[in-house]
Amino acid sequence: MKRIRNFHRTQIGIILLSFVGFILAILLLLFTPWGNRVCEPILEKSLSSALNTPIHVEEFSLTYKRFHLLFQDDYGNTLSTQGGFSLLTLRMYAHYRIECFAQGGFNPLATPLKTEGSLSGGIASFNIHGNSAVFGGDVLYKIELHRFHLSTLDLKVTKIAYKPLLELLEYPSNTNTTLSGDILLRGFDRRDIEGDIHLHSQTHLLTSTPFSDDNNETVTLKSLLEDQYGHVKPFNINVSLDTALEHAGILEPFVGMPLAGAINLVGSIKGDEKLLRLHATSDVAQSDTTFNLIIPKLEPSSIHFDLKHADAEQTFKLFALPSPITGKLSAYAELNTTEGKLQISILEGSTVPSVLKQHYQITQPLIQFEADVTADLSKKGVHYRAAFKSNLARLEIDNTTTHDQMLRELLKTLH
Repeated sequence: MKRIRNFHRTQIGIILLSFVGFILAILLLLFTPWGNRVCEPILEKSLSSALNTPIHVEEFSLTYKRFHLLFQDDYGNTLSTQGGFSLLTLRMYAHYRIECFAQGGFNPLATPLKTEGSLSGGIASFNIHGNSAVFGGDVLYKIELHRFHLSTLDLKVTKIAYKPLLELLEYPSNTNTTLSGDILLRGFDRRDIEGDIHLHSQTHLLTSTPFSDDNNETVTLKSLLEDQYGHVKPFNINVSLDTALEHAGILEPFVGMPLAGAINLVGSIKGDEKLLRLHATSDVAQSDTTFNLIIPKLEPSSIHFDLKHADAEQTFKLFALPSPITGKLSAYAELNTTEGKLQISILEGSTVPSVLKQHYQITQPLIQFEADVTADLSKKGVHYRAAFKSNLARLEIDNTTTHDQMLRELLKTLH
């Protein structure tokens, strides 16, 4: 029995000595200048594979509690970081600096990029704080990772150029618009996203660009959320929106029509991958407006909006059109992919003869009027019911009248 016990003790001792020797060998390999030189080409190869571009390690040092790393790609884009860590608690802290002078390499943007900040934490929770100069503006960011998956995104953006953002989506744009505001979103790791988005824009120059079918099909909500196999993972979202756009024309690439004028919008988007609902209110064109968009399976299907007491001139301006009338305009619409109803009322209306003649080729005197129009839309076409009352004449249109017929009858009355 003593021999057996001695044998076991000897075996345990050998195992312990082997383990200690292995640890010492690892320490010698990793945490000494000689070990750093051996690891440097391995690190260089790993970084090249991870970043999918050739990487050249310029400086590298690693001790049992501190590290320093500096590398470049073939375009001169540079990343440097230094800090410390604990092997016992598996936590680390570091400062980093990234300078991207050219497009390509590990720079994902089509513009120069500078950012620096600090990172700290461990596997359970990892925090990244920093600031960035990009797209001609500044970004302060706080990012929290849970088990190295994005959890929280907190951004403060100041005068970010809008044009290069559209270029990333391959949309043409000619504007000097800048965006500023705050974005706070939580729950990415749980795919249960909630938060707030506050953005406002400033525009001093905007030239409408031609619309292209290719551009209109480049990005959709569904394509943004799909994985490489075309699947959308389940998610929930509850995000509030507060936006103030100085010029609505910056939305032209997404709606496919000319826009102008200012828009203030407060709302929310709620739901999941099966059904999303966007609800918003706005004072567009000095009105009291509510808007609801229903998005089943990430494909917009129906729109409800209720516009009350809008200024007619500003309403036409919103769609980048010269206004042929003045007055107060109200509208209610329920529209889906196959049919819909639109109701429009105009109170205290007056025509603008100069605009009618120049832009609509209609010559007539100043006319004061009121009008109510109901349009029923279907796959067969549009049918109207309308009543026009002016200081010159009255006009009633029944529900069998087509769009062209209604316009002809109306023009006869106005001449």
